[in-house]
Amino acid sequence: MREKRERLWTKQFWMLLVITLLSGGAGQMTVPLVAKYALDLGADLTLASTAAGLMSMVSLFVCPFAGSIADRVSRKWILIFANLGYAICLFGHAFCASVTALIVMRLLTGVFFSVISVTNVAFSANFIRKERMGEGLGYVALASIVAQAYGPMAGLGLLDAGGFGASFVGAGLACIVCVFVIFLMPSQEEPKIKKERKKVSVKDLYAVEFTAFMLMAMLFSSGNGLVSTYLKLIAEERAIANISLFFTVYSLFMIFLRPFTGKIVDQRGVFVILIPSFLFAAAGMIFVGLGTSLGMMLAAGAFKALGQGSGTPSLQAHCVKTFDKERAGVATSTIMIGQNVGNALAPIIGSFFVGSVGYRGMFCGAGAIILLLGFVLVLVQYRTEKRKLR
Repeated sequence: MREKRERLWTKQFWMLLVITLLSGGAGQMTVPLVAKYALDLGADLTLASTAAGLMSMVSLFVCPFAGSIADRVSRKWILIFANLGYAICLFGHAFCASVTALIVMRLLTGVFFSVISVTNVAFSANFIRKERMGEGLGYVALASIVAQAYGPMAGLGLLDAGGFGASFVGAGLACIVCVFVIFLMPSQEEPKIKKERKKVSVKDLYAVEFTAFMLMAMLFSSGNGLVSTYLKLIAEERAIANISLFFTVYSLFMIFLRPFTGKIVDQRGVFVILIPSFLFAAAGMIFVGLGTSLGMMLAAGAFKALGQGSGTPSLQAHCVKTFDKERAGVATSTIMIGQNVGNALAPIIGSFFVGSVGYRGMFCGAGAIILLLGFVLVLVQYRTEKRKLR
């Protein structure tokens, strides 16, 4: 058992977690700020929501190609150059003086964001043994989840201390530090891409067999996109102080949860995780919709951790584990497509419902959709995989 653990908890694995914390946190520092920044620049709520979701919308188109590139080119050097570009774009946010400039900057940021998101998971798979892939990627996902918690808190803290410029510069500096850590990582464990695979085919861009999983990821990330975009605005409307504690609760729950869910995926399969994940994800959305106090919002953060925070990483680990390491890029990008669709479109669609049913109706309705469609997709994929085993 000790020898088995040493194969996972190596120096390189710890460095992978640091990389995920830095690059993931950098992006999350800007997520809760963009909509408010756009409103301050003169945008209406729909345009501000669109600006907030643009990064994920761009990623929707870039992710398939990022996955193919990550399966063909050195993942280490992809991460180095992508994080440098990401840092420049994050610095550039501080100099946006109009909504148009902000939209252009978010589009550029989305390109680097998608490349980093896909390549980071594929790069991590290089250093994790297949029989512990669920557990290993679970810890990588945990680092990403912690980044989702501390990133918004850091961004909002810098906003209060020095304005929008301080938040965007701080995010850029986190990416620069990330580049140095990646440079120190070894690259000799890169999968050897077959030389005869020169032409890019559909299977290099999208894993059709994971379509239902991709749609599940879309449902989970829809909730994430709505919460990230509207939580600050809801708190202001309902006079709820210290709303950043929502992300603290979310992070704490995930710290204790992720190691167990990763092992369950390895030992019992992903479907054991998915049903309760959709139940909790829906409950989290409903609590945000109904929440009028900090206590209810903190409960929503706990449910969100048990739901979306557990379900999405499990989906990703299952898909990467199903393929070999040479196709870890396309397995990752397929799930990322669903995540990006949800993150990009949910805030925009939600903005139209806010005007007619308010935040309460919009979030409760989203919770019902996540629950019903989630169960249907789990049933469809379970039956599909069961037929393959016959």
